[in-house]
Amino acid sequence: MLSYPTYFEFYRRKLMTLTFIIRNDEVLLGMKNRGMGKGKWNGFGGKKEPNETIFDAAKREVKEECGLDAISMKKIGFIDFEYAGSNEILEGHIYLCDKFKGHIVESDEMAPIKWFKINQFPLENMWVDHKLWFPMVLKQIPFKAHFMYLDDDTIVDSTIKLLSLLKKTKEIWVNVIVKKDNKILISNYLEEFKIFKQHQKVTKGESLQNAALRYLKSNYEITTEVVPKMAVVNVELTDIYSMPSIIQEIHMFVMDVSKKFTQTNDYRWTDISNVTFCADKKLLSTLFKMKPFKAYFLMDNDDVLCSKYYNN
Repeated sequence: MLSYPTYFEFYRRKLMTLTFIIRNDEVLLGMKNRGMGKGKWNGFGGKKEPNETIFDAAKREVKEECGLDAISMKKIGFIDFEYAGSNEILEGHIYLCDKFKGHIVESDEMAPIKWFKINQFPLENMWVDHKLWFPMVLKQIPFKAHFMYLDDDTIVDSTIKLLSLLKKTKEIWVNVIVKKDNKILISNYLEEFKIFKQHQKVTKGESLQNAALRYLKSNYEITTEVVPKMAVVNVELTDIYSMPSIIQEIHMFVMDVSKKFTQTNDYRWTDISNVTFCADKKLLSTLFKMKPFKAYFLMDNDDVLCSKYYNN
């Protein structure tokens, strides 16, 4: 499973807070006018002062930056934020506030301050990492994350780990990709965006190889004696309705038919450079190298929030 980086354990740390204020289907954001994040929309927060608790710092920053008094606040996550080449970590404590009082007051530091519909979040003018962890804030799923930035707009490494205390149940699935040179075989009866959701569950007592052969026959009408396994992909879903939490362990097989496949009108070949329906762009190219590897995806609906590849 996913491991959290520890190389920065002894770096200097600055404790920070960041609070998002929610009202029904809206979130309150302010435009940062100076300092770190200038020109970006964000929640409200800043540095923890000496002899101040993190919680008190979060409430103070909300009051100073937007004029509201936070009444009910819940800590959702922790973010370790660094720039490449630095030996300093900004340790951000992320809060959600759904009860408040007072009136919005803009300041020199944060203006304008506006309510945005959650489905119209101005992600193009926010820190790049927000789109990767904000779904957990909305769903109130505890998490911790690490982001390394090259500059204010470029992430070079990221890790997001869910902190749910629920026992996680593992389901075993198989998926088979049929390739020829640098092309993938697609059934004309299957919508493109569903191809990588067409996993089949391994039945009780069935071997992975037999499950893959069954998949090949039912989805591509191909019969063979063996198909090579290329990857084990663990997929974790940000689904608050999944009780217990489920990990999908998907065994990915790749059938190379470059020299032994007669195409029918029911199928077509698509160059992987033209594929737009794969959840993670790196997955197909890595599978096509025909070298075994492991991967982990954290997914929110169809969006990949975090992906890690190992042994490739």
